[in-house]
Amino acid sequence: MRARHLASAVLLPVLAFGATGCSGGPDPATRPTPSASPTAEGLPTGRSAPELLSAVECSRDGDGTWSATGLVSNPTKNKASYQVSAQVGPADGTSPAATRRLDDVAAGAEQPFLLTDIPTSSPDGPCHLQLLVLPPS
Repeated sequence: MRARHLASAVLLPVLAFGATGCSGGPDPATRPTPSASPTAEGLPTGRSAPELLSAVECSRDGDGTWSATGLVSNPTKNKASYQVSAQVGPADGTSPAATRRLDDVAAGAEQPFLLTDIPTSSPDGPCHLQLLVLPPS
């Protein structure tokens, strides 16, 4: 039962963070739409796709170190590359994040990911994940 509560607690921030990116939340009367992330030096361009994340678990161990695991699905008919990022604390776009790039995920496949030693600006959470579909290289 604990895993179910943990998954529920994580999925709401995951979906909120993935849909809003690193900016402030959308106006409550508007519904966010997927769009390319702003381009800045050192940041990848891509489309936010939180719906492709599943089996996500983000938790803190006894030493206070955060880690996240889950699956990224590629529903397309071509291989695709993704970037998954996790950050613990307010989703304000200023906190550091742990990032992993998943290159060439096979068409129709799921790729597991593991992010360890996630930086935190708030030791008690919450944990936020973001998934970007990267443009073909």
